[in-house]
Amino acid sequence: MLIVAASMEQELIGLRRELLDIEEATGVKPDVEFCVLGVGPDRAGATLSTLLSNKPSNLKGVLLIGVAGGVDSELETGDLVLADRYALQNGAAQGAGRAISPDGLMFKSAQQAALDLSVPMFNGAALKVDHLVVEIEERKHRRERYQASSVNMEDYRVADATQKAGIPFVSVRVILDTANQKLPGYLPGLAKSPYKVITNVVLMPWRIPTMLRLKKQLRLCQAVLTNFSLSYMRTTGVIENGRW
Repeated sequence: MLIVAASMEQELIGLRRELLDIEEATGVKPDVEFCVLGVGPDRAGATLSTLLSNKPSNLKGVLLIGVAGGVDSELETGDLVLADRYALQNGAAQGAGRAISPDGLMFKSAQQAALDLSVPMFNGAALKVDHLVVEIEERKHRRERYQASSVNMEDYRVADATQKAGIPFVSVRVILDTANQKLPGYLPGLAKSPYKVITNVVLMPWRIPTMLRLKKQLRLCQAVLTNFSLSYMRTTGVIENGRW
């Protein structure tokens, strides 16, 4: 069995639909369990640790998919990032070399899945942050200090949880916001409640263009995540070619 995890349901919804279509067409349910971890390092790590405490004997690994913020100026919205290490902020400064590497076999399978799709794929470090990085200068700082390609809040803690449980793990991210894109300061607050989004649009309609742009970027990321995940499952035999 493969666990496919993400911090938000929006990152999984396309894949859920595709696997349901496969099940209906073939009568075979793919051996996949979905897990919504929640946003943020502590929540994501705790959710997965709890899940893995009762892990089934046939669990082959955890695939984390989701969006990320770009700090490398070469990365564009929709680019696939297969990080070769999950770095902890301030780890390098403390001299501890605090980074976790993905499982080698899952990493190679993810590389092959990306090659099969013929999509651009980037490596480098995925740096853990504890907040949404909205300023361009902060992105630049993260890049220069930690030699990171992207930032997200969950990879390091989830990798740590799987490592402690002895479960193979790999994370595959798609760039949502780029290194040269400043995000609105009100975005973190809106992400916590759909009601705030509605109120924000009604009372401050001048923010609509920015929000529509982000929505368009998210849709592209969702499509890339779904297509990659299906390719990964074909590569690893979770679903079989020619069965749908």
